[in-house]
Amino acid sequence: MATIDQFKANLIGGGPRANRFKVFIPRTGNKIEFLCKAAQLPGSSFGELTVKHMGNTLKLPGDRVFENWTVTIINDVNFEVRTGLEAHMNEIQGVGTGEGSTTLDYMVDRAFVEQLDKSDAVLARYEFFNMYPQTVAPIQLDYDNGDAVETFDATFSFSHWERVV
Repeated sequence: MATIDQFKANLIGGGPRANRFKVFIPRTGNKIEFLCKAAQLPGSSFGELTVKHMGNTLKLPGDRVFENWTVTIINDVNFEVRTGLEAHMNEIQGVGTGEGSTTLDYMVDRAFVEQLDKSDAVLARYEFFNMYPQTVAPIQLDYDNGDAVETFDATFSFSHWERVV
């Protein structure tokens, strides 16, 4: 059985902290790095294929699936990030017009999330490709929330991610 000293020796740097991260999303203005309150390191999964043979079932991996990526953003008084996201969505399809982009130029590459250590060195970097905002969530306004800063979620669809660090 491992001792606490053996465990401590393997927990280099005290382990990564969930509050040490950096996000960059093109078309959201210059403040996203500071205003992104929460994000995730992305995951993926495989679909499943089943093949039956003589009463037995063989399970095989299907296509890789990348779940949508959601970030929580602190709203600033200029609505900079939200305005950028709304403009991006309007480029895809205008509000009330049904008209939108006839090319795929609205998809962005090189959005990223980085896990940082305590000295801001990058431990892991995930880059997203062919990404666009799928949802910009509403901002709840409430008289009872006098001690809170506005936040909203934005959910992005993308084709795939790559871990580059």
